[in-house]
Amino acid sequence: MIADIERLVRCESPSDDLDSVARSADVVAALGTELLGAAPERIVLDGRTHLRWAFGDTARVLLLGHHDTVWPLGTLRTHPYEVVDGVMRGPGCFDMKAGVVMAMHAIAALEEREGVTLLVTGDEELG
Repeated sequence: MIADIERLVRCESPSDDLDSVARSADVVAALGTELLGAAPERIVLDGRTHLRWAFGDTARVLLLGHHDTVWPLGTLRTHPYEVVDGVMRGPGCFDMKAGVVMAMHAIAALEEREGVTLLVTGDEELG
């Protein structure tokens, strides 16, 4: 999971930069496809890319997260991704990229996914 979190954190995704949010969605989609064995539905609203994995015909459980951050482009130069003495740092590693990775790994571990939906939005940090 740590390598997966690093992969997402190293893709900067400030909410106000539509190209960066789209690139981040590509990275999240690729990771989710690898872990979940299915490509997400891409939902683009007002130029922002959201991703949805829906397993089964009836939604019973929704896991919700976001892949955008409040950190501006270039933040990795001054606040790089790192793990030092068991502490992870980097833009978005706590909120919410680690949570997205944990959700994906939790779903991947399920024997039965029927009724589970994962929605990862690209506009949460807009307020």
